[in-house]
Amino acid sequence: MSFKSDVVFNEIKERIQTDKDLVKKVGTSFRINVAGADGTVKTWTIDAKSDTPYVGDDKTRAVEIEINIKDSDFVSIASGKLKPDQAFMQGKMKLKGNVAKAMKLRTILDPKMLKAKL
Repeated sequence: MSFKSDVVFNEIKERIQTDKDLVKKVGTSFRINVAGADGTVKTWTIDAKSDTPYVGDDKTRAVEIEINIKDSDFVSIASGKLKPDQAFMQGKMKLKGNVAKAMKLRTILDPKMLKAKL
């Protein structure tokens, strides 16, 4: 199954490997479990804490924040139609870990930086 969010994660991967200032601003690590419409789950790990920033499907890396979200809701956040804090308050996004650090996800998911049309 393909996920609409794959495009976003591929852009994040490109951004995080080339923009050292972005990595410094974020300085944390996330595991994002994205649920598809058919119930399948794809896991992405974003590590903007290590010396070599990483975005991929390594489930063994230690992370500070774990997020569970539907593919459609993640795409809405990435495109600016839904704010991450609203998604959390509405129960569309569940998270484990430091909520203050989770807010740094906004920096990575800034809709102004998104090149892909969703």
